[in-house]
Amino acid sequence: MKAIKICHLASRHKMNDMRIFEKECKSLAKGGFDVTLIGFGDEPKTETIDGVHCISLYYPIKNNLELLRKRNKMSLEAALQVDADIYHLHEPELLPVGMKLKRKGKIVIFDSHEYYGWQLRDNIHKIKIIKTPAFLMKVIGNLYMRYEKRVCMKLDAVVQVCTMNGVDYFENRCRKTLFIRNLPNLSDYTRKTAIDFGKAPSIAMIGGITKERGITQLVKATYQAGGRLLLAGAFSPKSYESELNEMREYTCVDYKGFLDKNGMVALLEEANIGASTLLNVGQYDKIDTLPTKVYDYMSMELPVILSNTTFAKKMNEQYHFGICVNPDDPEEISTTITWLKEHPEQALEFGKNGRKAIEKEFNWEKESEKLVAFYNQLLADSH
Repeated sequence: MKAIKICHLASRHKMNDMRIFEKECKSLAKGGFDVTLIGFGDEPKTETIDGVHCISLYYPIKNNLELLRKRNKMSLEAALQVDADIYHLHEPELLPVGMKLKRKGKIVIFDSHEYYGWQLRDNIHKIKIIKTPAFLMKVIGNLYMRYEKRVCMKLDAVVQVCTMNGVDYFENRCRKTLFIRNLPNLSDYTRKTAIDFGKAPSIAMIGGITKERGITQLVKATYQAGGRLLLAGAFSPKSYESELNEMREYTCVDYKGFLDKNGMVALLEEANIGASTLLNVGQYDKIDTLPTKVYDYMSMELPVILSNTTFAKKMNEQYHFGICVNPDDPEEISTTITWLKEHPEQALEFGKNGRKAIEKEFNWEKESEKLVAFYNQLLADSH
């Protein structure tokens, strides 16, 4: 029997993105689907990696508006050439492409990695075409949410990460929904070396590097605690890197750049503490899941310092894997770093508890089964 063809479209994410390529695409390929990933890179390229056909498009940047228009046009053309049975979109900007694919009779899924309307309304979303006043961002956010609902009601389904304060963000805003948490593969994250608390604190912080993610406060706290901050990810905006570099406390930072999966594992092997002190702004204090990086730290048996959101405190009370702090307070974060260093037995116990929770419940192996079953159900419903 001919394999069902699946096409993932990701015009902004990197081709080796952890959620899109490493988890969703590779899991679907293992599930027997014929999977293609279309995205953008530094040069046009077509290759097959781990059973996934990867089509990397390229367009030289001139200005954001032209790039957006051209990316959508090129994405649609490449998608139609694949002629897949199911299309899975990973960017809000690709919603118009999804509508055009739907008119061709295709099954189309929108994967909402974040709640973009909320982020736009709170003026902290990383995708901005021009500098816009806060009041106008609220208007844009509301307009986007209306547009998103109109499109998603016509698409076949929406994949999202979690609820917000117990409420389904897409309830009555789409035809069908599936919650797929961005959890680690058990096989990818296995600690090979013992955690050493005899050395100075080495704090891992992986992911997007933005002011809203509490990096400024974390740098100050790490410096104050006499530690080293192992920082990995992309700065957004780029000017934020210059702002951090001007801080005297930035001398404690060991910036690793943007890492692939193997690089991230190596960084976490080097660390003895994981940190995720996102500020309580936008969706960060509302979503009913932990940041992806926290699950990665737990997988590698690191004790975690994390923001004191309602959900994080509830999770930590149940699984006892770290300490919740006020992300706005460098002094409290610094004190917590020092406490973990001075109480290695408790810190190691936090790490073991985190790994147990990952093995029992919070792993991609379980999530991938849900994704494959969902695809099969969409195909069955379409016939």
